[in-house]
Amino acid sequence: MRQIILAAAFALALPFANTAQAAPTLGLTVQSNGASSFQSATLSANGGSYNFAPVSVGNFTANNIGTQLFSPDYIDLTTFDLSSQTGGTLVITLTGAGFTSPIGATNWLTQFTGNVANGTATVTAQSYLDTTNTLNNPGCAAGCTLLSSVNLGSSATASAVTEGPFALTEVITITTQGNTRLSLDASVSNVPEPVSLTLLGTGLAGIGLIRRRAGRKTA
Repeated sequence: MRQIILAAAFALALPFANTAQAAPTLGLTVQSNGASSFQSATLSANGGSYNFAPVSVGNFTANNIGTQLFSPDYIDLTTFDLSSQTGGTLVITLTGAGFTSPIGATNWLTQFTGNVANGTATVTAQSYLDTTNTLNNPGCAAGCTLLSSVNLGSSATASAVTEGPFALTEVITITTQGNTRLSLDASVSNVPEPVSLTLLGTGLAGIGLIRRRAGRKTA
């Protein structure tokens, strides 16, 4: 009986074993037409939400750029009221640095949604794992492993071998032809691997077996 309890507890604990707190530091770089803006923020020990100051670079204005970073393995970038009067290309890079878990071969889910309220735009999002743990790495140009590249309204899952400390980076590239207004939401997060889900199911089954046996003894 004791062995069954220990096996079930171990199986339940495995999917959640790598939960060490990250050092929640955010960096935002916005580039357009040769102009660039960088902002950074240090959050509380458990991450949280943060709104960066409005940014105007090149032909683009972002009146609201909101972020969320939840330790140890999730960052989210949301832009409201992003606009361009004459068109061009805008690159937004959000980095969450100082992650120490999860490590090993993990699954990273990239999701990208949004709405083009006015005009036309071509929009893509890339997610990266950066073992150089660099906060200000515009476009994740060096030391980065590409996890996924997705178009607006799609998502993708990829695996990468992770060593800590590391950074998670989202790069959104927006190209417009003229007067355009849009809002976007991109996130990258760790999701349980199938083997972890199997172990979780095994643990639950073990606990169920223990309860059934205990019920027979007391009947």
